[in-house]
Parts: sequence; structure tokens; C-alpha cells
Amino acid sequence: MIVRSTSKALLALLVLGSAGCADDGADALVVVGLTTDMAVGFDIDEIEITTEVAGVVTRRERLSYGGGGLALPAELVVGPAHDGAAVELSVAAFRDGEALPIVTRAAATRAVSGRRLLLPVPLDEACVAVPCAGGATCAEGACVDPFIAPSALAGHDPMWIVSARDACKTPDSGAPAVMIGQGESGFAPLEEGEVVSIEAGPQGGHHVWLALRVTGLRQMGSRLRVGGHYPELGVELLPFSAHITLHRAGQGLCGIHGVRFQVDRGLLVESVRGRALDIDIAVEDPNGDVATAARRVVISP
Repeated sequence: MIVRSTSKALLALLVLGSAGCADDGADALVVVGLTTDMAVGFDIDEIEITTEVAGVVTRRERLSYGGGGLALPAELVVGPAHDGAAVELSVAAFRDGEALPIVTRAAATRAVSGRRLLLPVPLDEACVAVPCAGGATCAEGACVDPFIAPSALAGHDPMWIVSARDACKTPDSGAPAVMIGQGESGFAPLEEGEVVSIEAGPQGGHHVWLALRVTGLRQMGSRLRVGGHYPELGVELLPFSAHITLHRAGQGLCGIHGVRFQVDRGLLVESVRGRALDIDIAVEDPNGDVATAARRVVISP
């Protein structure tokens, strides 16, 4: 069962419902906090998850970004379980079209009666192609024991996701910021007042291709809003919005390209040629952090 939260702070949260049915005395839960510092949809396209409680497999499933089932960070609820029951998890992450995983991770603890424990399980880029033997698992580039004592785990607080590890929003990424560029298949600078060409769309209308560079916002689940205003015509274009997935663009930046913005919605295209257009951008991530930017361009005559 997949439950998507409508809470802003939990927009990127994927909850995979608990497996099995409760029985008398089985009141312990373990919530796996699955995170990654790799870009979902680019570095990782699929993950395969297996959970066991007291040696019995309770879940085995494969989720894909392309199929719309994979979003990270995520919560995996394991249980209910009896006090002291062994809780084990294995995760394998795959690139699109590849048969072998690029990262595997194991984690284990024991259930505690009456408690809901948070078990952090990061998929680390530093562990790509790092083999571990003897039942060890890779964490932060080193092979470690997958078992974490329940006494070392915090109780589950759903707000953990606000500060969860992320491919784009890191401690070094700074304040939220967005820079407007142009490009259908990549990012190119867009100078203030630059003349931009427009293309006819497949379903009518004419558009420009925009691209963005972003810092300080989450990689998945951010909402993009694009609006425009023709100051000479006194016309406000109807804005559009969409949820976006960012890719890593190097030098601590993330981005997206191929953003199609129609410049003649409700207008004759001849009336906007040669006109100044003020484009405004807003990107809000699932934590509620927002970055805005504006750029004036001139539609090619």
C-alpha cells in the first residue's frame, strides 16, 4: 500500500504500509528511513527491497522511478513484531536498464515492545561498487556491521524527513536560489534583455525553452511555477506549474532543462514578436523552502 502525504513538509514522503497482520503481543514497529545522496531518476532508477521479521520474509518488492513508484527520502514501516524479534532489511539500487545493482545496503535491529523505532538506511554514493564480505554492509564508503542496537536508535518522528540526506539539498548548498537559463536539452545562460527565438508547439501555440540551475532545494517533489508579463501590452500570461525532479549539474548545483513556456497563450503570435517579456520563476520544495528569480527577454521578431 502506498500512501502519499499532502503535508508540505512530507510531500516527498513515500510510505510503504506495514506487512502482515498484528497478533496478540505484537506491538513493536520499526520505521526504516530510506535516503540517498544520489539523484533519483538519474543515478538511481529502481530499488529492490526485502524485509524479514524473526526470519520470515514479510516483503519483497521492486520500485521504479520510471513507473512512478520510487521517491526518496521514504519511510518503510516494518511490523508489527514481537518484543525482541529480529528485523532485517536489504536494499539494492539499480541504474536504468542495468541488471546489476550499483549499491547494496543491509540493516538490522531488534523490535522493542511498545516502541516505534527509526532505523536510518542511507544509500551512499561513496558505496558504489564497494564490495563487503562476511555479512558486512557498506556505509559512507566503509564496510560495517549492519546491526544497530535498538538502544542506539531514536523513536520515530515523522519530521525526520525535513533534514534527510538529499542529492541537491546538502549542508553545503546554502540558501535556496534559482538561476534562469535556456535550453531544450541542456543549460545555456540567458542574459537580461536577450532576444530569444520561439517554436511552434505540437498542440498549437509558441513557446521558449527554459532551463534552471538550483541550489538549496530538494531533488525530488519541488513545485515549479512559471509566469510571464508583457509590460508593453499590459498582459499577464497564465502561469503554469508542475512537480519536477532535479538532476545534479556539477559544482554543487542541480538543475532541469527543457521547460516549455508558451508565450502567446490567449494572444496572436504576431502581437508578441519583438516585445519584451518578463519571466518570473518560483521553485518550492517539499520542506516549504522557496527560491525565485526573474529575467526580461525579448521575443524574436
